[in-house]
Amino acid sequence: MKLDDNSPIPLYYQLENIIRKRIEEGIYKVDVKIPSERKLSEEFNLSRMTISKAINNLVEEGILYRKRGQGTFVSKNKVEFFPGLMGFTEIMKKKGMKPSSKVLSQNIILPDKHLCEKLQISESEKVIFIQRLRLADNEIINLEKAYVPYSLCPKLLEVDLSVESIYKLLTAEGYKPSKAEQEIQAILSNDELSKFLQINVDEPILKRKRITYSKNTPIEYTLNYYRGDIYTMIMTINN
Repeated sequence: MKLDDNSPIPLYYQLENIIRKRIEEGIYKVDVKIPSERKLSEEFNLSRMTISKAINNLVEEGILYRKRGQGTFVSKNKVEFFPGLMGFTEIMKKKGMKPSSKVLSQNIILPDKHLCEKLQISESEKVIFIQRLRLADNEIINLEKAYVPYSLCPKLLEVDLSVESIYKLLTAEGYKPSKAEQEIQAILSNDELSKFLQINVDEPILKRKRITYSKNTPIEYTLNYYRGDIYTMIMTINN
């Protein structure tokens, strides 16, 4: 593809389409740096301002991403996240991807005051703590920390949670998820999260806190940390 100076389509947008096409054709590969703005300026005989505008637009769309001091790279195809009451396994299957999990922790803890407040339990009640890495097509998507009152589903300590769904097990015990309250914020990855998610420190991630209820009973409190380079959020808002 070449630029058309006579086209009514702005040159920066024509350049965006050329870069998109090169990504689709595999000329610019995932996680590989694209040519610098100077080289693109020389190739297409465009001003650095025009080149910069095209690159910035593609970065905002999530097609490209920047590494400080290193350049601009091609992003992976992002997994779309639909924030409903489906679990991770169900979401990934709907996306046509193969979900899997790696269990890091599966044990009983005593809750602190914060956790008691979230789950509406006393400090003497036991809680099952589950920490898992969630993967799609064998690629790490997020780190999940889940807290479930022990009295609701003791079976969670016995089953293989690398293949079983927490929601499915809770439903079988009579606690089908019916609603949830959640808070989502963008944060930068620290040393611990970077190690688990296999990303660089200070890369953007999405942190989600969620309390899931069965009717009016809190059945699970979770903290999820999603890789920002391959996860995006889609929400539908109705009147």
